[in-house]
Amino acid sequence: MPRLGALVVVVVAAVVVAPFAQGALWFLFDPTSAHPGEAVTVRLGGTPAGFRPADRAKPLQRPMRIYLVPNGVAKDVRGRFDRRLHFVGSLLPDRNARGVLTFRAPPLDTGTYAAAVWCPGCSRYSFGRTFFVLPAPRAFTGGDQLLRIELPSAATSCPVTKGRSGNGLLSTTVPGNEGVLATRRDTDGSLFQKLWWLPKRGFTGRLTVRGERLDAPGRMRVLGVNWGYSSDGRGSWASAVQFPSEGCWRLTGRVGDISLSYVVRVVAGCGETYTPPPCGRTERSSS
Repeated sequence: MPRLGALVVVVVAAVVVAPFAQGALWFLFDPTSAHPGEAVTVRLGGTPAGFRPADRAKPLQRPMRIYLVPNGVAKDVRGRFDRRLHFVGSLLPDRNARGVLTFRAPPLDTGTYAAAVWCPGCSRYSFGRTFFVLPAPRAFTGGDQLLRIELPSAATSCPVTKGRSGNGLLSTTVPGNEGVLATRRDTDGSLFQKLWWLPKRGFTGRLTVRGERLDAPGRMRVLGVNWGYSSDGRGSWASAVQFPSEGCWRLTGRVGDISLSYVVRVVAGCGETYTPPPCGRTERSSS
């Protein structure tokens, strides 16, 4: 019965937005399994394989926000502000309701994920409804409506995020080198650092930040989040955080329905620039 219920949800969603999607609203993943950081393409049902954004026919329609949600709880999600959703990017359909989005698989827990979508352009065809969750049994259409994410074991090797991480609306440059986040050790033994979050120009809101240790129990403490402007007039958030210990940590920033996660290996350094301990007087003065 649960499998049938999931199928009914997909069919109902397809019916109510039929004029928009020319018969159905569903998404296909390629590949259907990925490790964090690997490229994944999701396309609207009816969009041919190999379709590129340059192939879209104008006029383009309103963008859709695409999210991943664990398939096992997808049927319980009712709105786009549910914290079990993870935003991966915006898909811009063409006049024929064809569209693709390529994103980097986020560092989510190992599991199978379904697509969810906020589609403002669907409201006129769905009695005002704009949010849809599309769970599906793995066997449905060969399983390409679900994405499996494989998060490597942090106990073996921390699956750090390297370089710049972003989803089109929120981004950050992973501090440190090769996924290492150097921190300042305070007098109480905790580790202090500032994390920076850069929004797309014009995107604002209240940022919340959380951190969880992947290789052992542990929670990060957020001391404060501030909004400020750079010399070019662009705004960003700075979040002061405190780690109880070194280790492998997953950090997540969220503004409304937009979330961004990345993984770092937290180590104690000298000042805010990492210098291997012991930290001498010369090392401290040069940091």
